[in-house]
Amino acid sequence: MSQPPRRKRFLKRPHLALISLLGVIVPRRLRADWRQEWQAELRHREELLAKWDQLNWHTKLDLLRRSTSAFWDALWMQTYRWEDAMIQDLRFAVRMLLKQPGFTVIAAFTLAIGIGANITIFSIVNSVLLRRLPYPKADRLVFLWSESNTQNIKEKPTAYGNISEWREQNNSFEDLAFFDPTSVTLTGTDEPEQVMSVHASASLFSLLGVAPALGRTFTDDEEQQKVRIAVLSHSLWQRRFGASPGVLGQTLEIDGVTSEVIGVMPEHFQFPENNSDIWLPHTLIPNWETQKAQRGAGAWRVIGRLKEQVSSEQAQAEMSTIAQGLEQAFPDLNKGLGISVVPFQLQLTGSNVRLALWTLFGAVVFVLLIACTNVANLMLARSIAREREMAIRIALGASRLRLIRQLLTESGLLAILGAAGGLLIASWSIQVLLRFSPLSIRDLDKVAIDAKVLAFTTVVSLLTALLFGLAPALKISQAHPGIALKEGRSASGGVGSRRLRSLLVITEFSLAVLLLAGAGLLIRSFMQLQRVDFGFDPQNVLLLQTAPARNSPADQWCFFYQQVSDRIAALPGVVAAGLTEEIFISGNPDGPITIERASADSSEPVRIPFRRDVISGDVFQTLRVPLHTGRFFNAQDNPGAAPVSIINETMARRFWASNQEALGQRFKLGSGQSRNPWLTIVGVVGDMRRQSLERESIAQIFLPYLQIPERRMNLLIRTTSEPTQIAAAVRNEIRAIDKTVVISRSSSLESRLADDVAQRRFQTWLLTLFSVIALLLAAVGIYGLIHQSVALRTREIGTRLALGAQPRDVLRLIVGQGMSLAFCGIGVGLLAALGLTRVLTNLLFGVTATDPTTFIATPLLLLLVALLACYLPALRAARVDPIAALRHE
Repeated sequence: MSQPPRRKRFLKRPHLALISLLGVIVPRRLRADWRQEWQAELRHREELLAKWDQLNWHTKLDLLRRSTSAFWDALWMQTYRWEDAMIQDLRFAVRMLLKQPGFTVIAAFTLAIGIGANITIFSIVNSVLLRRLPYPKADRLVFLWSESNTQNIKEKPTAYGNISEWREQNNSFEDLAFFDPTSVTLTGTDEPEQVMSVHASASLFSLLGVAPALGRTFTDDEEQQKVRIAVLSHSLWQRRFGASPGVLGQTLEIDGVTSEVIGVMPEHFQFPENNSDIWLPHTLIPNWETQKAQRGAGAWRVIGRLKEQVSSEQAQAEMSTIAQGLEQAFPDLNKGLGISVVPFQLQLTGSNVRLALWTLFGAVVFVLLIACTNVANLMLARSIAREREMAIRIALGASRLRLIRQLLTESGLLAILGAAGGLLIASWSIQVLLRFSPLSIRDLDKVAIDAKVLAFTTVVSLLTALLFGLAPALKISQAHPGIALKEGRSASGGVGSRRLRSLLVITEFSLAVLLLAGAGLLIRSFMQLQRVDFGFDPQNVLLLQTAPARNSPADQWCFFYQQVSDRIAALPGVVAAGLTEEIFISGNPDGPITIERASADSSEPVRIPFRRDVISGDVFQTLRVPLHTGRFFNAQDNPGAAPVSIINETMARRFWASNQEALGQRFKLGSGQSRNPWLTIVGVVGDMRRQSLERESIAQIFLPYLQIPERRMNLLIRTTSEPTQIAAAVRNEIRAIDKTVVISRSSSLESRLADDVAQRRFQTWLLTLFSVIALLLAAVGIYGLIHQSVALRTREIGTRLALGAQPRDVLRLIVGQGMSLAFCGIGVGLLAALGLTRVLTNLLFGVTATDPTTFIATPLLLLLVALLACYLPALRAARVDPIAALRHE
């Protein structure tokens, strides 16, 4: 019976196509000595396929089994051949690296520096920026702030009245919650303890999606009824109650008032700060009824959860519309106030921290690239010694792909050694960085080498092997065996190889310029910051915060602080002591101020950023703040006297023509119709940078402590020696007056100010370190190139000297060759730096992204290093003996 065409048979019976396909593939994958046997097998298979319909099912199954089995045997054989070849490559690569231990150690160490730096910074980036937040669907969480368009302030806390409107009018959020972190005192034990508390709305926990580990959280009804209840952090539960499961229902004395413990949060829950210990209903704040009716800017921070399918941009557009409506409805309190929607992750880390960390990560990537170019240069130099080997292998039949694979295997081994060394360097570097890192960077204490970091290390190692291994491998594999096997001829050391190595050196210098320019700008910024005048003298000043019991009357507070001041002033080594409500300003304080004018119509309130503080009269003498006009506070500024104030120069310039004109003028906080008293200016003092060294001083108003007593005050003590030496004596004197007083934040004022610039110092130090490494690697790169060039040109140099050339001519020739490469690299790097350094604008202070001093000093430094790196091998060339050089082979 005639058979239908093969294509039709295959369409009707797909299994026949499979058997035929296996029959085609298998012989191609088998070794040559198997092919003859399989040709007979194929002929037999074709005969069986031709009479497929006459075969019984046993024969059909056997044919299919034999074809499939042969296919997998062939694949296994091919895999075996690849594995066998890889093992051969690895063995040969190990022998070659052990044959030249100096090269291996230098190359591996260079890579270890670059990879280790990348692992270290990536570990920080991973912990601070990439780690998943411990909240369900954390990408849907955002912060909402009031923003002052007139004052260019983006993040201002909000008043409760505005938050209520936000809740009612928005359609973008599932819910909004608000909170206010503050400090409270835990009493009822021998030693009072000050902890961080959070007054929050009941919806905060459900909005974040976190349930208590023990007990429950408070409800809306409990908020409205002002029930005295508290939710504890896991750390406070362990510290105060010994992690007892019976903590629920027990009481805790907070600021002298008893509250019932109803819940304990999980260990990982740290909101809004890492040291948050207690969460209380927001209605328990002392002045809740007053705050409830307020609008505009206030004290509450707001967090929201976006609805599904709603982006933060859409929410921002809607909230901006709501802000415009509130400004029209309440023009006096909401004038110029917008609403800013900030993603949760960005809010926690801060834009400047993110920029600084990504800048450091970019810096270490540049360091790794420089390390790779250095190792590539070393491998190209090493290829000259191996050119005969490669030529022989090509002559014997080795393919160029086979040579490239062998050379990449050697590169891979070097990358593995570099990765192992990099992990060791990173594990040590992380410990050092954590010791000197600023505490202001959130989650920095969680930095560790975890699975994600190891995966990053693996990827970096593979990319590194390709980066520094591919170009040399391609260059070496192109060696012509006929040229390379001739005496005195060099294939890999020819013009093409020198051009490639020169290009690598130019690349190194370009990257080094980028790093040095960035580091130079940050160093210049830090130096400018160090020159800023605080407006006061922080040396030899001790700072303590004290707080009597909240339920004690205000006149007892005055009596307590008067006793403290008198007893501390009598201590040996104390020069002066004073009290201030707060020495540092946080947040964005502002509000309306009404200046008394001759015409009542002109006494309109003006909203400006200002800070109001209660102080004792001798705090200015303690801080050595200059008095420009008028007087300090004295004992006559008591409750029975007319309200007075002292202002700073910024306040005086804002409203009057001179400091002298401001003296005797009157103003009040708030509008002219407010019940606040009119304050008479009795003195003008110098400006103090209390917000930050990087911010200009704002208007500051000081009120006498005797007229407006405050419970929690900061004690400033100037001493004749190291201030921390008398800290114990000061504590003893305070305890002798009242054992229940909380004493916290005992430190020198200088150390507190150092913390203010710790983050800038940290990032400047790191970027400078990476820049120095890059500079050294670039110097090594150009030194290696010139040194190798001198070695290759020994006969040429000897001929020049024999024909009458002077050593200085040879010196000039070699140095000129190296410096021309340095000039090219520096030129390219400067052009790139002019563009890339603009991303550092937000990290700079007192300098611009195109600071002339930095862009002049950077190339000069690099040229000096390049000159030294070129001069040493050039000096060796100038001392070549012509006779010995001409005999050189």
